[in-house]
Amino acid sequence: MAAPMSGKFFSTDPTEIKDIVLLLTQNGLCPRCVLRFLGEGDTAVFRVSIEELTQKVISLADGQEGIFSSLPCPACLGILQVYLEGEFLNRIVETVKSSDHQFKTFICSLTTPVCSLLREHSFLLLLNEKFKSLYECKVIEDIASVKDVWKWRSGPILAAALNAPFEFKSKFDIILNFTYDKSDKECTFLSYHSPALFRKRKNQQKNYGDTYTRTNVAKVLSDITDGYFKRNYNIPKSNENSICKCNEIKCIHDAVFVAGRYNKYSRTLSQTPWILDGGRKSQSSVEEEICEPLKQKFRFTEQRFSSSGREDVDVRMLGKGRPFVVEMDDPHRVEFSAEDILEIQKEINKSADIKVRDLQIVDKKDVDKLKEGEIEKMKTYSALCWSKESLSEEQLHKLQEVKDLIIYQKTPIRVLHRRPLATRERIVYSMSAKKIDDLHFTLSLSTQAGTYIKEFVHGDFGRTTPNLGTLTGVECDILELDVQSVELDWPPSLEDS
Repeated sequence: MAAPMSGKFFSTDPTEIKDIVLLLTQNGLCPRCVLRFLGEGDTAVFRVSIEELTQKVISLADGQEGIFSSLPCPACLGILQVYLEGEFLNRIVETVKSSDHQFKTFICSLTTPVCSLLREHSFLLLLNEKFKSLYECKVIEDIASVKDVWKWRSGPILAAALNAPFEFKSKFDIILNFTYDKSDKECTFLSYHSPALFRKRKNQQKNYGDTYTRTNVAKVLSDITDGYFKRNYNIPKSNENSICKCNEIKCIHDAVFVAGRYNKYSRTLSQTPWILDGGRKSQSSVEEEICEPLKQKFRFTEQRFSSSGREDVDVRMLGKGRPFVVEMDDPHRVEFSAEDILEIQKEINKSADIKVRDLQIVDKKDVDKLKEGEIEKMKTYSALCWSKESLSEEQLHKLQEVKDLIIYQKTPIRVLHRRPLATRERIVYSMSAKKIDDLHFTLSLSTQAGTYIKEFVHGDFGRTTPNLGTLTGVECDILELDVQSVELDWPPSLEDS
């Protein structure tokens, strides 16, 4: 049974429609491209087989047989012909299955040759020249795109084969990269019209890819006159070589984010892998201790570990822990229950050096909360300190009376190699000290995030002022430091954690 047309063509005149069909088929366009340039935009029309569409378009031409060429269509470069047939769609299905991704829905993203912009522009000008009253106000956006038509047809077929719905917004993407080896050559004449635009792009190729992109080609097409275009670009013809290739089919899943809080009990464990001059300075790291069990379950390709601040290698992270998030790129396993995540947390917690709590999958939009109020939030610490002389009870009590002390810290000498020289204003909200013996005491303090605690204690050769030495009048140093809390209410606390 022939496919019904939607009746939404640019023209309602059967004779005019016939003439448009004959003009387009004489120039080698395939049935689907003929319908696109007629103005058809009904998804149901394009979902039927090519045999049905061919017969319907022939009927629009008063039943004239043999109007279609067996050569690749010059408008879509064969994408709506050979790449919508069973053999290619089966290749997609096999690629998806072999990738072994877990997904509930899928989408297909197509990259088409840039020269297709020129080709469609060329045929639109041809129609405007022959049917001016009908096409003079039409722009390329009025015509169904090759990408959309391909998806309208292939979506239901692939959905049935993959047993998952095709959705235009999905976290699992099947990426098809269509290339045409003569695409850049076709675009060359644009460089003569806008040399600065393309020269700049060419100079940046190493960083930005191709000289001719859809963005800059579309920009030039919107600027040049029809006369300039026609003088420099001939209407493309059908030939056996005018077909693009699809050598690359990739499957990728959107990143999944897992958040939690971690405690660190070691004074020799860095937060992230510590590699210096090509060699490891520590056997492991907080990031690796957390991410390795996650990788075994989610089977992601790359990770990005972020946390609300960081502690030095020799500093412990106690209390309820430091909030963190792991961004996992292209995970192959994504369906996990709360019980599954709890089991992963237990696996991480087999480590002797770290423990995590409140482990959970979070939305990408919630990750920003990790960095919100980065400087404003408060942190509390406890430190084992040394003093050159014994501190009196009066000196210790004087520290307890200090509230909202503003200090100025030049970038510490120990981090100058990786941070710019600057003077930062920070606040010490409160502190108290308890004597252990004549030369040792414990210091508890709450400060603004970003305060360098070690430097506040020993002064860093006067780079932090005031400091504990200037407040007590006695030279002090720090022996051990623990972070007791990071006052950030994220991620949400979990009862079972």
